[in-house]
Amino acid sequence: MTQSLESFKATLDEHHEWPCDYTFKFIVPGPALAELKSLLDKIPHSEKDSKTGKYTSVTVTITAKSSDEIITLYEKAATIEGIISL
Repeated sequence: MTQSLESFKATLDEHHEWPCDYTFKFIVPGPALAELKSLLDKIPHSEKDSKTGKYTSVTVTITAKSSDEIITLYEKAATIEGIISL
C-alpha cells in the first residue's frame, strides 16, 4: 500500500467507527459508465447526467465494515479510464 493510501486509511479509521455508512461520488465519461455500473454490480446508486451529457455523476452509499472495503472500491474504480473520484 502506498504512503498516501496508508494515510487515507489512517484518516478513515480515525474518523469512522465500523461498520458505518460511507458515500462515494464518481464523475465518469459517458462511454465508461457501463464499466462503473458493472463494478457496482447490484449496489444501489443514483446517476445524474451533466448538462452536455458527456459525463455522469454517480453517488453510491454503502455500509462499510472497514476502511479496507472503502479503499478497495476506490482502487477498483481508479482502473476505469477517465473516472474522477471525489
